[in-house]
Amino acid sequence: MVRKTLRAITSKISGLHQAAFWLAGFSILSQVLAFLRDRLLAHYFGAGTALDIYYTAFRIPDFIFVTLGSLVSISVLVPMFSKKSVLEDGGTKSYVDSIFTSFSFLIIASCGIAFFLMPQMAHFLFRGFDEVTLIQVIRLSRILLLSPILLGLSNFFGSIVQYEKRFLLYSLSPLFYNIGIIAGTALGANSLGIIAVVLGVIFGAGMHLLIPASFVFFSGNIPKLTLKINFKEVKETALIAIPRALALSVTQIINIVFTAVASFFGIGAVAVFNLAFNIQSVPLSVVGASYSLAAFPTISLHYAKNNILECGRYINESLRYIIFWTLPLSALFIILRTHIVRVVLGTGAFDWTDTRLTAAVMSLFALSFIFQSGQLFLTRAHYALNRTKIPLLLGLAGALVTSVLAFLFYFDFLSGIMFWFERFLEIEGLSGSKIIILPLSFSFGSMFTTLGLWFFLDKETKAIAKVGLGKSIYSIVLASSVVGLVTYYALRIFDNLFSLVSLFNVFGHAFISGTVGIVSGALVLYFIGNREFKEIINKWKN
Repeated sequence: MVRKTLRAITSKISGLHQAAFWLAGFSILSQVLAFLRDRLLAHYFGAGTALDIYYTAFRIPDFIFVTLGSLVSISVLVPMFSKKSVLEDGGTKSYVDSIFTSFSFLIIASCGIAFFLMPQMAHFLFRGFDEVTLIQVIRLSRILLLSPILLGLSNFFGSIVQYEKRFLLYSLSPLFYNIGIIAGTALGANSLGIIAVVLGVIFGAGMHLLIPASFVFFSGNIPKLTLKINFKEVKETALIAIPRALALSVTQIINIVFTAVASFFGIGAVAVFNLAFNIQSVPLSVVGASYSLAAFPTISLHYAKNNILECGRYINESLRYIIFWTLPLSALFIILRTHIVRVVLGTGAFDWTDTRLTAAVMSLFALSFIFQSGQLFLTRAHYALNRTKIPLLLGLAGALVTSVLAFLFYFDFLSGIMFWFERFLEIEGLSGSKIIILPLSFSFGSMFTTLGLWFFLDKETKAIAKVGLGKSIYSIVLASSVVGLVTYYALRIFDNLFSLVSLFNVFGHAFISGTVGIVSGALVLYFIGNREFKEIINKWKN
């Protein structure tokens, strides 16, 4: 039984939708664990100083991980593996050893330098906190510097697993990462406080590494540290990876800036922003990341073989389904925002004010579900087509748009728009409501970047990729509007059936109303003959 289970987990998956559905399934499971993780954090600490410290302490280690860990991410190494397998008949052992040795030295050295410079960086970046809070941020940040080392190495081994199309195995790592954090919180939050959560993060990061590393080790292809580094191959990889690392680092810079700004909004603002961001990340993980991961190795291989037709078809198919899933989810998250936050986080120290602010922030993130998922996919599509400069330039431009908008909102140059959103989200006059400038700016910046990535896609590939895309968008926008409107009125119709004072009643109210909305949207798709809806029904039948 154990052997059969292991064989199933480590088996290859080649089909786009089969891979995407499996990845999405594991991603949903991972998000369920993430919800449990955040619920425990909200229960024990609320949106207060402890979580402000915890999320702020992540910023510098996360920046190191995303910036340096992306050097050995699947978007870099999978195309290189594909290229070398075509040109060198599978001879990649020397290349793997050289990259493994170079990366290991780089990530460990960078974290060591950050350890000693942490006090100076924290005092410069997070000036909104008092001295006592900053001391705690520095202490936890130094411990969390272990995580980019462990997760960075996991990225390296995960790239090998992805290249082998072992998607199920690849999907296990995030599960164990969240399990580690949950265990640390549940077992130690009462006695050790927030330090228990940090220790859980390190344990989870170790498990994240163990999963792909074990497969690579037992497959007999374990990379080795070597003094015979092929610097030509390292340079070749670096020239491809550095623009991608810079593009990804832009998002982390925005997160650092947002955290710095939120630190001036009072106690709990950093926690509200991060808790809302974690909830809104579900569609990105389940839809955008799943299709990006599933399509990327195949697009890379087709491009290596100069098969532009298949590249365009894969991009078209992936985009159609990303739009199909994300637009209705946006409608549901906006309408059901308070219910979602209350179900996920509404316990213990997390009070009604925390709920309202977090729900407002999350719903503004939801405006850009389609653009966030599209940005993730199109960025990797550009990488697969060996176009690395465009995502970097557009990422920088998007960050500039985001920063300018945040500046204009912060200093009340766009106060009319702010007041309208505050009234719409029912947080007018609530202390800390200004936090909504961050997700609002983020959503507009994401939209700008995604549209730019589509506009500058390779012309020949885009000509193939856009066939039938407009018709799909029209039908899905129509169905999503129906989903949102029907759900909104269903909440009011069923309001008298539920006394919203318990988790069960809040969940039941949202579930029934959302189900009615989804069924209504599905009927619209059925009657107008939506292509994606028909294809999904046929696939489930088979």
